[in-house]
Amino acid sequence: MSDVGTTVEDLDRFLAEHHLIGKTATYKRPEARKGNTAAHWTWEGIYAGLMQSAELVSIGPDGDTGMRSVTGVEARAGGRPIWLNTQIVMPGERTKAHRTMRSETRLVLQGTPGAVFVCEFEAFPMERGDVVISPPYTYHDHWNQGTEPAIFVDGYDDGWNPSSKNIGGGQLPNDAPFQEITRPEGYTYNTLGHARRLLDERPFPLPPMRYRWSQTQAALDALRESEASQDPHDGLYLMFASPVDNGPTLPTMAWHVQLFEGRQKTLAHRHNSNSFYCVFEGEGATVIEGERLEWRKGDLFAIPPWTWHHHENTSNSDTILFSIDDWPAMKSLGFYRKEEAGPQQGPYGRTVHP
Repeated sequence: MSDVGTTVEDLDRFLAEHHLIGKTATYKRPEARKGNTAAHWTWEGIYAGLMQSAELVSIGPDGDTGMRSVTGVEARAGGRPIWLNTQIVMPGERTKAHRTMRSETRLVLQGTPGAVFVCEFEAFPMERGDVVISPPYTYHDHWNQGTEPAIFVDGYDDGWNPSSKNIGGGQLPNDAPFQEITRPEGYTYNTLGHARRLLDERPFPLPPMRYRWSQTQAALDALRESEASQDPHDGLYLMFASPVDNGPTLPTMAWHVQLFEGRQKTLAHRHNSNSFYCVFEGEGATVIEGERLEWRKGDLFAIPPWTWHHHENTSNSDTILFSIDDWPAMKSLGFYRKEEAGPQQGPYGRTVHP
């Protein structure tokens, strides 16, 4: 493995070696890898690339680009309706506010006190494990007033809305660079809880939302302590529900979190939706149609649609995965299907679910 180097060309060459691509893209990216386990990006390559890009690429209204990101080649080149990339915002930096017609969702991998997502004029703190949603046509920017870098994973539904960047009105009035924070912290959460306004229909745009890691962890702990039966294919498994209708996180895609206990191995299943994963804690492996993909904390990987797969926790401690999947869009269109292997069916069963 080569060093990251000191120039933009060096950085792009390093990213290409790890099947990643940055915003600068001065170096010809490699062809996408082949095979069921091709879409896998290591934290080692992601982190080194992000840290060096922070030295070489400036962001903000007067910078080279509105954001600083690293994306997996196969995520963009594979024709998937959703894809992930990672971003870094250094202390003192703030990206320019804008809005698009795509959904922009974030999972915080490294937070710092003082770093916030600003969504629809409200500040949402960046704390590790938080999931923050910026639905279509909501203003958003990222602001790090802390002392350490803030790093997060983006999940977009570009493929379900290919014209997302071509809708007018993307900038703030008078082309202002930043949103003025006019709503108190916790406004959206507090007004969409058990006591809320009466709405006759789903609002547009949907409100932004922050799913705090502290509450997610408490939900996982409560499930385990209640001795609730685990999903044989996904372990302790939770979906981040929409605060508007308690359905999937967004109409096009849903965020999930799942926990595997030490040495746990799940049964195989397959579905025709697209799934991307972020390894939040621990290490393990996912076997996809007989191909073994080994992963560890910070890695990103994807599972191709309609491929048999199962997960294994290869450590003695808990492993936690976050994932994003476009099954909500598939289900709304009447296309979604999955099959599950039962304990007596061998690795590949034929239990069909619409």
